[in-house]
Amino acid sequence: MPSPTHNRLPVKPAALLVLEGDTEEVFYARLRDEFLGGIRLSLHNIKGRGNINKDLLAEIYKYTYNNPNDLVRAYCCLDTESQNQSATPFDLEVVREKVKASKDMRQVLSVDAILANPEIESWFFYDIQGIYKFLNAKKSQRNIAKYQNPRTFCKKDLQRLFARFQKAYIPGERAEHFIRSLDIAAIVDRCKELSRGIALIISQAEDSTNHLLR
Repeated sequence: MPSPTHNRLPVKPAALLVLEGDTEEVFYARLRDEFLGGIRLSLHNIKGRGNINKDLLAEIYKYTYNNPNDLVRAYCCLDTESQNQSATPFDLEVVREKVKASKDMRQVLSVDAILANPEIESWFFYDIQGIYKFLNAKKSQRNIAKYQNPRTFCKKDLQRLFARFQKAYIPGERAEHFIRSLDIAAIVDRCKELSRGIALIISQAEDSTNHLLR
């Protein structure tokens, strides 16, 4: 008699992207739609509540509790700037060891990080032409060369640029129209951290090997 299928773990693991805030949720939703189609993927926003390591572990545990039949690959999608300023900064190895030691999270196959350096807004500068276009800036008003190194710019720089054209950049859901206007393919192509992160998610999408036990 065949064994029941309801308690079998799927062959393909689910990708759990744990996000730091609302801006990340808008941005990664677009990445999911345009680059990660066909992958079992969930976005979970922890909204930067406090102790980032505890928050990440709680979100991973909550997913495994609610989806006991899923194999899981967790990805921590964070800004390095917020972690540098935190009293309890993100520690990937701590999160991995806690997951590995937990009997309740045995279906978690791996925990990886995709880090925006210094902030997710820094990534937007990889499409500086798109930013200027959104701001309706004349070509004579554009200084493309100034923004050639996005890692040196952050949210405050983006807000200052918006203000120069009498607009306001407000993070989170209110930035969705702006984020939707950007050339996401150009950003992925030019941003090494992001392109590597996407490649990692894709490469592990059908891999049921437990990397935490290596």
